[in-house]
This record gives sequence, structure tokens and C-alpha cells, in this order.
Amino acid sequence: MSIALLLEKYDVSSEDGLQKALNEIEKEESEVNDALSNALSKACVLEGRLRTTSQACTKLSEVKFEAQNAADMSRVAECQQRVHDLIDLKVCSAGVDAAIKAHDYETAAGHISRFLSMEPASVAAARARGDADFRQDITAATNTLRDHLIKKFEEAAAKEDDVSVEKFFKLFPQIGCAELGVDMLSKYLATQLEIKLRRCSVVSGGGGEAAHADALTRVLEAGAAALERIRALSAANGHTLPAALKRIQPPICAAVRTVSRSLLAARRLPEPKSSLAVEPALNELAMAHQRVYLYFAFLRRRVDLSAMDESARNICVESVEKIIADSDMTRTAQDILSHYLTLERYYLEESVSKALKLSTPQPGLTTSSLVDDVFFIARKVIRRAVSTGSVEGVCCVVNETGAQLERAAAALRRRLAAPPPEPLPFPSPRRHAAHGIVAADTDPLYFAHMTEAEQGAEWAERLAGDACVLGEPLCRAAAEHDKLRSCAAGYAAAAAAFRAAAAHARAALRAALQHTTALWAHHLVDPAIDIEEAEEEANALPAALDVLAEEARAQLPAAADELLAELLTDLLNRAQKSLLANNYTRESGVCVERRCRRVCAWAGSNAGSAREQAARLAALAGLLGADRPTAPSAPLPPTLVRQVLAARTDFKLEDIKRLKL
Repeated sequence: MSIALLLEKYDVSSEDGLQKALNEIEKEESEVNDALSNALSKACVLEGRLRTTSQACTKLSEVKFEAQNAADMSRVAECQQRVHDLIDLKVCSAGVDAAIKAHDYETAAGHISRFLSMEPASVAAARARGDADFRQDITAATNTLRDHLIKKFEEAAAKEDDVSVEKFFKLFPQIGCAELGVDMLSKYLATQLEIKLRRCSVVSGGGGEAAHADALTRVLEAGAAALERIRALSAANGHTLPAALKRIQPPICAAVRTVSRSLLAARRLPEPKSSLAVEPALNELAMAHQRVYLYFAFLRRRVDLSAMDESARNICVESVEKIIADSDMTRTAQDILSHYLTLERYYLEESVSKALKLSTPQPGLTTSSLVDDVFFIARKVIRRAVSTGSVEGVCCVVNETGAQLERAAAALRRRLAAPPPEPLPFPSPRRHAAHGIVAADTDPLYFAHMTEAEQGAEWAERLAGDACVLGEPLCRAAAEHDKLRSCAAGYAAAAAAFRAAAAHARAALRAALQHTTALWAHHLVDPAIDIEEAEEEANALPAALDVLAEEARAQLPAAADELLAELLTDLLNRAQKSLLANNYTRESGVCVERRCRRVCAWAGSNAGSAREQAARLAALAGLLGADRPTAPSAPLPPTLVRQVLAARTDFKLEDIKRLKL
């Protein structure tokens, strides 16, 4: 606000008006100061941005200048390269013929290699300027040099001069004929290899245990050495290896077939037939098959794919796999594997039959090692199958061993079908002592077979895991992994067969003890017992069960608890049926309740799975010992409760019907 306006607005003649005018001026001065501060701050920010922009422009100019220089240098280098190419083109054209005439094939190949490495634009530029076109001359010289190299290579090959052969072979890639060079070298090495393989395929050592496998190893090592030599010489042209392999593989396959025929003829079933006599043949067949698979793995591994693009890499891998699949060596490996599996099946069946024969019950025999022997044989056979290197072989052996385990389980079940007359000591009630004599001589062999049946199920599952772990390294594809796991899952059937044999044995034991079990079931709920003997009679069944449990745990450590639970459950079910068929007074009901509660307490500490059934019977017995009809504390079916209450002769039906359940 201007001074004139302030003088008009305020009366400056008075002190009060003058003070107001001064306050107005100070306020406007403060606003002006704030505005100036904001403007100064914005000026600083703008100055910083301008400085940053200026620096960026400077750097951009430098980068642009450097890029321009680089482009100029690149054009200069390109021009220099073209000049060098034109000079070399003239030199190559003039030098190739002279080098060929002087028999200096390395120099001639070097000139042609330089020509092949030239940029096509250099040759086109020379033609555009009217210079002579040397391409036809160099192409003709290349053909002439190639013919000379072929002739010299064949002469060196005829003389078996390896140094000259390698020298001329290295010149073929320089003139653009790498495939031709590899083909000629492969043909030369295949000819040499045939002679060497004839010596390697001779079975020495008088046909010892591994004589054929050793001969096969020598054959495959010789073939691998020849292939490795080609691979080392043609390292820069890895794509040519499948062609070399195709040329060199037939003589190797023929030598392997020769050794295989001798092996299969020598390793037949011996006479007289014996599982021990066939074992050396199995070991050698497995070793021979493993050698072939190791050779195949060598072929797949030695293909150098690092310098190829994705398409060339896939083509090379597919070519090698096709050569392996179509080769006679693959069929030979299948013949060896088939013969091995035939002998392995015979060995497995004969060994298991021998184990079954040795475990036949005999007088004085108290122990059995049937399951131990069978599982030892199965594990040994699986490990030998893994040593063949074939997933299919492992799967076949796994299936065979699973069938033999089921055979052993069936044999155990037959032997467990008929337990001894007094398998376990189970004292009868005192009043029926004539019918229940404590078993003094049990059959240890029967219980040994029961223990084997329990262990067989666990070992079958463990064997399935071992088969997967051992065979996993052999699998090269997801399908092979799935096949192996699927075959190993077949051991579940063997485990189920062993568990069924164990359950069958427990059922047979319960059947053998059925008479004593029925007597105790009747005694447990018998109303005709003297009240003076109630305490003694209440402890009679737990004492008898203690005797049974002690002997069962000594004879059957793994199956005792399950046997006791099943036996007690059967006893309690019988007792409940007898309870519904009897009539009780209050005194007899109290005695029955006491006996049932003692049995319930014993079940709680010794037969956990029968605890619920024992508690149910104790709850029903508790209804018989009540003063009047009452609802049970435990949840029970109303119909069953009324049936039990009706067994009390002193309860009225009207009171039972009025009871709310």
C-alpha cells in the first residue's frame, strides 16, 4: 500500500493512528521479505538445474564426439580390411598355384583359408572397380589342392604313416572340406581298428570267470580310443563327430557280436543244475552288459556341443542317439540282458526253493531263517541287476524278486495255518481246571515263523526303497524314473502277503485258545459265584491274562500286544452276549461289576485297543450292580441298556420303561 493511501486511511496526527500506520507498513514489509525469500530459493533451484543440464550437455557432446570418432575409426578399419583383402586376394590367387607346384600344401591351404575368410563385400568391391576376378582361379586351385590332398592322404594311409595322415587331415578344414577329411580319417581308422579288434576279441585266460568280459572291455576300449582320436583332431568341427561315429561303429559292433556269441555259448545252465554254479555266469553277463552301457555313455558324453547353436546341438544329439539305437551293439546288449535275466530268474527261484527246503519243520528245529535268506537273496540279485547299468533289467529283477517274496509269504502262511494244540499258557477258571491245563511245551518254530511274517512286511517296504535308491542313478529320463518307482511299488503286494500271514497266524492262535477264551467269557459274567470268593474271583482273569501276556511277549515281541488285544476283544464280546442271556440279583450283579472293572483296568495298561470294549462291558455290569434302574454314565444304546436292566430279577419292567435314556 502506498504512503498516500496510508495517510488517507489513518490519522497520523494522533499517536494511535500513527501506530496503526506503522503496523501496516511492518506487515507489508514482512510479506515482501517472504516473497523475496521464496524467489531467492527458486532461483537457487533453477541455478542447480541449469548447472546439471549444462554438465549433461557437455558430456553428451563428448559422447557424440567419441561416437563419431569410433564410427570414423570403424569405417577406416573397414576400409583397411578391404584393402588388405584385395591385396591378399591377389596374393592368394598368385600363391596357390605356386605352392601346389612346389608341393607346399600347407602354404596353399593357408592361402585358400585366407580367401574363404574374406568378406564377400571386398571381392564385390574389387569387381565393381574393374579389377580382375580371381575367384574362379582360386576355386579351380582349391579343387586341384583337394585332389592332391586326397591322393597324398591315401598314399600315407596305405603306408600306415600316422604322422602324414594327421598332417594332411588337418589341411582339409582349411580348404572348406572338413566333412571329407573326417570321412577319410574315419575310414582309415576303421581299417586299422578292424585288425586290432581281431586280436582284442580273442578270449584269453582259458575261459575264466571274467575272460569274456575282459575281451569285450578290450574291444570297446579300442573303439573308444579311435573315436577319441578323431574327436581330438576335429575338435573345431564337433558337428562332424556323428558322421565319424557312423563310419567307425560297424567294426566295433562286429567285434562285440563275436565276443557276445562266445559268451552266450559258454555261459549256459551248467549240468548238474545248481544256483551256485550259475553265479559266475551271472556276474560275467552283468559285467559285460555294463561295459556296453558304459561305452554308450562315453559316446553321448564325448560329443562337444559347446560351440554349436541350439538347432545344431539338437541335430547332433539326435544323430548320435539314432546311431546308438540302430547299431548292432544295441541288439547285442539286448541279447546279453535277455540271457542274464533268464539265468537270474533260475538262480532266484532255485535259491528261494533251497531256502524254503532248509526251513522245513524238522524234529529239534527251533529257529528259522527263511525270511532272512530270501531277503538276502533278493537284495543280492537287485544289486547285481543294478550293476548291469540297465533300468529295464533292474525293473525285471524287481518284479521277479517281488514274486518270490510273495511265494515265501505264502509258504509261511501254510506253515502258520496249524498252530500247536497248546500254543500259549492260558490258565482256565478254577472250576474248569480240568479243561484248561497251562501249556508247558510251546512250539518255538511256530513263533519264529510268526516273527518272520511280521518282519517280512517291514523288510519288503525297505527293499522297495533300496531298489529306488540303487536304480535312480541309472535313469536318464522322467519316464525311466516313473517305471522304476512303479515296479518297486509292487513290493507292497509282498508286504501285504506277509501281513496277511501274520494276521492268519494270530487268528489261528485265537482259535487254538478259543475254548479257554469261552470259559473265561462265561466266568466273567457268571451270576452263580459265592460272594465270599468275589475278591479272589475278580482277580482271576487278570492273573490268567498276565500269564498269557508274559509268555506271548517272550515268544512274539512284535505281535504280542496285537494278539492280546484281539483275544481280549473276542473274550469281551462273548462275555457281553452271555451277560444278556443271564439273570442277576443285586449281589451277583455287584460281583460281575467288580470282575469287569478289574478286566477293564488290565486292558487299560496291557491292551489299549481293547480298552473301549472293556469299558463298555464294565458300564453294562455297573447297571447290574445298581440299587435301582438308573441311566448309565457312559453313552450306551437305549435298547441295550433296557435289556441289561431287564436281566435284574428284582427290577420292575415299569421302572425300566419309565427310565429316560
